[in-house]
Amino acid sequence: MISWDGPAVRHWDFPRSATGIAVLVEAGGRLGVEPGTVLRGVGLGPGDLANPDLLVAPGRELTAIRNLRAAVGDRPALAAEVGAAYRLTTFGILGYALLASPTLREVIALTLRFIDLSYILSTIGVRVAGGRVVVRLDGAGLPPDVRDVLVDRDLFAIHSVLGELVPDGLPFTSVAFGGGRPAPTLEAYGARLGVAPSESDDEGIVATFDAAHLCRPLPQGSQAAVAVAEAMCRDLAATRRARGPLGGRVRVEITGRLARGAAMSEVASALGMSPRTLRRHLADEGTSYQRLLDEVRLELAERMLVTGLLSVEDVALRLGYAEASSFIHAYRRLTGTTPARARRPGRSRA
Repeated sequence: MISWDGPAVRHWDFPRSATGIAVLVEAGGRLGVEPGTVLRGVGLGPGDLANPDLLVAPGRELTAIRNLRAAVGDRPALAAEVGAAYRLTTFGILGYALLASPTLREVIALTLRFIDLSYILSTIGVRVAGGRVVVRLDGAGLPPDVRDVLVDRDLFAIHSVLGELVPDGLPFTSVAFGGGRPAPTLEAYGARLGVAPSESDDEGIVATFDAAHLCRPLPQGSQAAVAVAEAMCRDLAATRRARGPLGGRVRVEITGRLARGAAMSEVASALGMSPRTLRRHLADEGTSYQRLLDEVRLELAERMLVTGLLSVEDVALRLGYAEASSFIHAYRRLTGTTPARARRPGRSRA
């Protein structure tokens, strides 16, 4: 059975930059659709979209995509055309961090870690199997009337960004669409992807490429630049995630309970609510309990590791992991590297 390694945020309903709607307006303009048509009922004007700090609920973006689709009518390649409008510059500081990443492996790790700085609406999973990198996009939680166009849009946005990062582009070796697509749509997609799409019983999209691409140096990669950009992504993500008042209180409660595991039930009880209610309120703030737990653990881990005074095993115990291997796996998932590399060289182990 395949298990998917997913992003830090496993749902689509979190606040995001209004730039995502600006891209829809831009794509509409290329198709002859006026900005006012795309923005009907969205509650924003063209001037609002110039503010990169403006956060909007994803429902506004869903309204904009519905408007655009209604305006262009039956257009088989609409999702591909919209996805191609996404560039590295679209993603602001996250795009810069991706551009500065030394390898594609680090690009993937950064994307999953800061997925809430992107505009993706599907749930993404990435893993390596049989010499291939397997990317899965799932729109199961999205409204049915826009599910296919949004998941397909996300695929072509990924394809567009990878084309900028990798010299001569990154060819997919296979792309399988679940849920059914009209033949003209699959034909239009194949022309853009360079590989004939297939249909599958899976509900999402599964795309693969050769895993040999993961470790090849990227032309503009820089360890120094990516370190600065990653720190800026971390600060921006922390600011956005901290906007919800409940999230801040949860982080405080987690910090005091890490050594004994910081169970969600304990934290919820301390806050006077049930785990189910806590989960719902955190979702309203665009985060989750696991996300906050990962953030607190990562921040404390980095502080402890950089001193070089504690072993990886000691840090794992202090963060509430039952064994060091669990901590190492979690740290690699969140950062793309290992705890041992984060320890300052030349210090003795405690």
